[in-house]
Amino acid sequence: MNDILKQRLVGALILVALGVVFWPIIFLQPDDKTASQPQSIAPLPAASIGVVSQGDSRALSDLAMLGDNPDGGERAETALLAVATPSTISSEAVPQSSDSNTIGARANAPEQLVMDSDGIPVAWTLQVVTVSSADKAEALRKQLLDMSQKAYIVIVRSNGKKLYRVCIGPKFERVELETLQASINAQFKVNSIVARYIP
Repeated sequence: MNDILKQRLVGALILVALGVVFWPIIFLQPDDKTASQPQSIAPLPAASIGVVSQGDSRALSDLAMLGDNPDGGERAETALLAVATPSTISSEAVPQSSDSNTIGARANAPEQLVMDSDGIPVAWTLQVVTVSSADKAEALRKQLLDMSQKAYIVIVRSNGKKLYRVCIGPKFERVELETLQASINAQFKVNSIVARYIP
């Protein structure tokens, strides 16, 4: 077969293939009318917000983390509403006593946030103890964490020695740490100090 004839046959086949592909797109109207018709959307379900007990707060925080996930945002909102509805909270779930596990309203308003001259919020920390042993500092930090306190260790140098300072905080309200200070001093037999937190 002649090369020119081969080229013409290949060209004709390509044009026929393009025609088969593009003919319906250009010249035929779609029969499917459902794409242009408006679809009805179901109304939002009614939800009421109820009291959530201390035991349910972990479930709420786990569900709130789902909201950060772009795929799970709608599921998180629905789940949060489901957890917070009164029908899911039984009388056994909410303790009736005024025990330390219940979440109550604050007795007084929170302090106004104070800024220093550099525009940094003033925060406070409770310096519980300073020890020379990293193991003792870590053991005390674990005890404080078991008491649900935000405890951390700061390494400081004094007279060429490496010391480990165990602290609680930081908190923006000094009053919170001052009320905690008495119980920490009595429990651990220390003389703790409320000091300014500097990151």
